[in-house]
Amino acid sequence: MRALSVFYNGKIIGTALHRAGNMSSTKYVQFCACLTSSLLIISMEFYMKDQTKTYQTTPMPLPLVIPSPVKEPNKTLCPKGRPKPIIDDVLCMSHFDFSTLHKNPCWKSVNGKFKCLPYFQVIGMDKCGTTDLFARISRHPDVVGNKKDKETMWWSWERYGFWLWSRNAKKTYLSDYINYFKNTAEILNNATQEGGQTQLITGDGTPMDMWDFRGWKMIPQNKGLKEPRYLTPHLIKHINPVVKLIVILRNPVDRLYSDYYFIDNGERFKNSTTFHNAVIRAINVLQICLKHSSLRSCLFDYKVNENLLRRKTRIHLGFYATYLQEWLSVFPRDQILILRTEDYAANVTSVMRKVFKFLALRDLTDDELEKFNVTISQRVYVTKDKLGKKTMMPETRRILESLYSSDTEDLYQLLKDESFLWESNSGVTETVKENYTQLSHFNTMPPRGVNLDELQVVHVTNNLQRLRSGLS
Repeated sequence: MRALSVFYNGKIIGTALHRAGNMSSTKYVQFCACLTSSLLIISMEFYMKDQTKTYQTTPMPLPLVIPSPVKEPNKTLCPKGRPKPIIDDVLCMSHFDFSTLHKNPCWKSVNGKFKCLPYFQVIGMDKCGTTDLFARISRHPDVVGNKKDKETMWWSWERYGFWLWSRNAKKTYLSDYINYFKNTAEILNNATQEGGQTQLITGDGTPMDMWDFRGWKMIPQNKGLKEPRYLTPHLIKHINPVVKLIVILRNPVDRLYSDYYFIDNGERFKNSTTFHNAVIRAINVLQICLKHSSLRSCLFDYKVNENLLRRKTRIHLGFYATYLQEWLSVFPRDQILILRTEDYAANVTSVMRKVFKFLALRDLTDDELEKFNVTISQRVYVTKDKLGKKTMMPETRRILESLYSSDTEDLYQLLKDESFLWESNSGVTETVKENYTQLSHFNTMPPRGVNLDELQVVHVTNNLQRLRSGLS
C-alpha cells in the first residue's frame, strides 16, 4: 500500500510538471516512469528496514531457568495447593545429579557452580568421643575439612531455628548447608587424577543429628500426626542416598555422667550428689510423659527435651536403640558403621583402620598414621569441669543401669552384638525390683531400707518393659 501510494503521488507530481512545463507526451511518459521506479526502490528499502527492525525487537522465547533443587510432582508428599512450609521442604526437592568424576557427592548446578555434600557423617553420640574421632578422620590426607571444621548443626538445629536452649535462633536453608562445603567443592573441582575418580572426600560431624528430632512437627509431611512419620534420616536419604554414617556409642551411664559435667546447665558447683539429684528429677519428667505416651514420642517431644535440660541432665540421650532404629529403618546396615567408645579408647589404631576401610580410603602405613597424627595419644578435647570430678555414687549407677536396661537389651537384639550390653551388674535390677515388691504390700510408707529413688526408676523401667511387650 505504501508503494502504491508513492506511485500515485508520483503520477500526480508528473501531471503537475507536464501542465506547468508544457512537456511533450514522450518525455512526460519517460519522466513518470523514471520517477516511479525511483520511488519504488526507495519504498522497498524502507520496507526491508522495517521488517529487519521488527525481527530484532521481537526476540525468540528462551527456555525457563529451572532453580536447583526443583519441585517434584509427588502427589503424596507434595500435593498441589499445600501451604508454603516455614522451612525447606526437603522431601519435595529433586535429586542432585552427582558427577561420576568424583568419589565425593558433587554436582554442577544450573548456574554452573560446582557444589558438594558430605561423603560421610559422624551422627552421634554426644560425649562418646565424636570430636576426637572426627579430628582423626580429617587427618587422613584424602579428607578435606568443612567450613565449620566439624559440626554444621544444620539437620538437627539450624534448619528449625533451634539451639541447645532455645527455638529462637535464625533459620537457615539447604543452600546454607551446601555452602558449608563451598571451599571443599573448590578443592575437589580443581583436583584431577588420570584414569579415574578424584579420591578426596569431606564430612560432617554433628552428633545431635542422631537423636535431636524435636523439630519433627515442622516437617510438612508430618502435619497433623501424633507421632512423626518422617525424620532426619528420611531427609538426608532423599538428597544424599549413598552417604556413609558413623556412630560411636559408650556405656550410657558413663556417657550421662560425662555429659552432665560438659553441659553448661547453670549449676555453679557440680559433684556426684548434684548429679544424683539431677538424675532423679529427670527420671520424674520421663515418668510423667510415659503415663500417656510412648517412649518414642517422649524422646522426640520438644517440651520433654526442654524439661530434661531444665532438670540439668540429658538422660534421654542414653536410649540408643530407640534412636538407632530410626536410622536403620531408612539406611541399609552396610552404610552405618557402629563403634564403641571403650574399643576406641583401648586401641585407636585398630579402630581408625576400620573407619578408613569403611570410608574406602587408602590404607595408611604405621609411619603414615604417625606422620599425620592419626594415632597420636593426646585427645583433641577434654571437658574441663570433668578433670576434677569424683566417682559416681553407686546408688546413682544402680538407678541408671536399671533405667537403661530395657533399651540396652533392645540394642543388643538390634545389632546382634553382646559387647553393646556392656558390663552392667545384672543383680542390680533384680534387687531394685525386689524392693518394689516389698513396697507393694504397704499402703503407707515403705519399710526401712527401701530406697524411694530406686523405686521411682522401677516405675519407669516397668513402663518401658510394658511398651516393649505391647501391653500398654
